[in-house]
Amino acid sequence: MEYNFEHPMKIILSQKIETASDYEDKPFSIYHFPESYINQIHPGDQFIYHQGNKSRKDQRYYFGCGVIGQIEPSDDGQHYYAEILNGIQFKKVIPIYSPTDSDSYLESIDYKDVRIKPTPAWQNSIRKLSDGAYYEILRLANIESFIGDEASQIESYVNPLSTLQNLNSKFRDLPPKERNKRLQVYLDRGSSVTKALKSILGPKCQICGWKGFEKRGKEAAKNNDCFIEAHHLNQVSEKSQGSLCTDNIILVCPNCHREIHYGKKLDLEITDTSISIALSNHSAQIPKNTIEHLKTKMSPLQNP
Repeated sequence: MEYNFEHPMKIILSQKIETASDYEDKPFSIYHFPESYINQIHPGDQFIYHQGNKSRKDQRYYFGCGVIGQIEPSDDGQHYYAEILNGIQFKKVIPIYSPTDSDSYLESIDYKDVRIKPTPAWQNSIRKLSDGAYYEILRLANIESFIGDEASQIESYVNPLSTLQNLNSKFRDLPPKERNKRLQVYLDRGSSVTKALKSILGPKCQICGWKGFEKRGKEAAKNNDCFIEAHHLNQVSEKSQGSLCTDNIILVCPNCHREIHYGKKLDLEITDTSISIALSNHSAQIPKNTIEHLKTKMSPLQNP
């Protein structure tokens, strides 16, 4: 699933903490939701946690925020799990009502940006939230800034090698326990590192050679943007140190990517400088995407 990290969505996640939930949720860790909501939540979305109760007014409040990480289907094929990243529990709960007007809701701020009616659809477990409402809730929670907003700053680097050097310097020595506190969690498909890598290497699978297709849209056409995915050799979910650096990432097509994760045949050998990988129909010897290697692949126009 690709996502435009320059414009993450703001959403509400309804999460029961006062009463029992019918889902396998783990607040600030995993969000479990039905398939019907899959188009309303994406990796990189910034969310506010909402606790709701129809019968008790004192159990209607916001209590935390975070960023949506990887989203994976459950075994039953009818539900999904969303990883929660950079979760922050508010020091105090924030009532859903406006502090200046008890008949108005915080989610009604700039409501026309996300829906037709001023009153939120409380029954929806996942719903859109306007930027105005999002930042007002964070202000009331005394949270001045949030790591989710750092994504657009990293995207601002013009030179792709500068982008990758900056990302590597941020995440090379980051201890695993700090993983959920940094932007490194956004480096899955469609993020800054993929954009920079395919700018240097070309949008081509490093295993089978498949060339990525051109993406639709005026911006994509203007930037000659093509679709390709990124695979982390040491998976992001393992939270291992250095797993988000470029030498742990290769560009792959959707077919090879799925076979790496789900295929019966996978032979993988990693050395200090190269990656040897064999699937059922393709095999490749791939140089690690170190900064030193990427410098040799830069075109004269890309060099600083």
